[in-house]
Amino acid sequence: MINEVFIYDCLRVPSGKKGGIYKNILSESLSSFLINKLLERNHKAKSIVNELLLANSIGTMGNMARYAALGSGLGESVLSSTIDLQCGGAYQAIKQGGALISADRSDALIVGGMESNSLMPTRIYNTNDPRYQDGDHIKVASFSPGNEIDLKAAAENLALKYDLSKQEMLHWTLRSHQKASEFIGSDLYSKFILPFNNSDEQLLRKDLTLEKLERLQTEHLIDRTNSADYHDGAGLVLLGSEGAFDSRPLARVVDVQIVGVKTSLAPEGCISGVEVLLKKNKLKIDDIDLFEVNESFACKPLAFMKHFKVSEEVVNILGGNLAFGHPFAASGVLNLINLLSALKLRRKKYGLVSAGAAGGFGCAILIENID
Repeated sequence: MINEVFIYDCLRVPSGKKGGIYKNILSESLSSFLINKLLERNHKAKSIVNELLLANSIGTMGNMARYAALGSGLGESVLSSTIDLQCGGAYQAIKQGGALISADRSDALIVGGMESNSLMPTRIYNTNDPRYQDGDHIKVASFSPGNEIDLKAAAENLALKYDLSKQEMLHWTLRSHQKASEFIGSDLYSKFILPFNNSDEQLLRKDLTLEKLERLQTEHLIDRTNSADYHDGAGLVLLGSEGAFDSRPLARVVDVQIVGVKTSLAPEGCISGVEVLLKKNKLKIDDIDLFEVNESFACKPLAFMKHFKVSEEVVNILGGNLAFGHPFAASGVLNLINLLSALKLRRKKYGLVSAGAAGGFGCAILIENID
C-alpha cells in the first residue's frame, strides 16, 4: 500500500542579510527554535516524529541536522540527517521524507533546510588538491567539475535565451517587494513566519521604487537589482500520513520531481522540473491554479511565464525571494509557505512550486490545498 503524504504544519523565521540580524546565530539554532515551535503547535509530534531531514549548503562540518535535533526538544532517539543539494536542498528533504511516509516507513517527519551565509566557514583547498591556488580562500563552491560557469553567467544565459530585458527584470523586482509588503501584514503571514528574538524581514523594502532600482543598476544584464543576495534563515515542514495528527492537514503533497539539467542553464531547472512533473502526472499547465517560482534571479519567473504562457496574476502573488530572501537550503520552504498561503488566500486547489538549483537541477513540488 502506498500512503498519501500531507503537510500538517510549516514554519520559517524571517530572513536576514549576510552579516545582519543573525550574524552571531547558528543556523541550527534557528532550526531548533522552529522544531520546538512545531512540537508546541502539534501535540502528537514529539511522540510520532521519528526522523529529521534538514538541508544545508555552506555550514560547518558534521551532521548539522543532528545539532538542531539535540538543541531542541525532539529527543536523542530521533534519526537526523543533513542533505546538500544547494538551493534545491529543501525539495530533496521533502522528497525523501515523503517517500518514507509513502513506503510506510514513517508516520511523521520534520523536513526542511537552514543556512547561514554570515557564519560560512573560511576554507582553503588542501595543497595536494589540483584546485589549490596559493592559499586563496574558497568563496563559492564548485557546482560542476572545473566550475566552468557561475550562476550569474547561467542566469544571463537564461535571460538571453528567453529574450528578457533589463527593464522587465527591474519591474519584476519592484513588484516582488510591493506584493511582499502587502502580504507581511496578513494573518497568514504571522501564522507561518515566526520571529526569532524579535527578528523581522531584513530584505524587504517597502519604499522601493523603479527610480531607485534604475540608479542601482549596472551595465550588466544580471546584477544586484535583479538577483538575490546572500541570506540567513531556516524553514521546516511537518509531514505526516493520513490521520497521523488530530488536526486537519493544510495540504496534500501530490508529487515531487527533481531532475538534472545543464549547469550552464541551471536556472532553467525551474521549467524543466515542472515539465517532468506534469508529464508524470498527466497534467497540463492549465490544471494548476497558482505557481511559486524561486526568485534567486528575476529572470527565472519571467522565463517560466514565457515558456508556459501563464499570467503574472498567478505567479508569486505574495512576493518572492527578491523581497523575502534566498537562504539557499531553506529557500524551498520559504517558497512553499508563500504558495500555501496564496492557495488559502484565493481558495484555490492546486499549487506548484519550482526552482532551478545550483549544480544543474530542476525541482518541482505539486500540492493540493485542503480547506
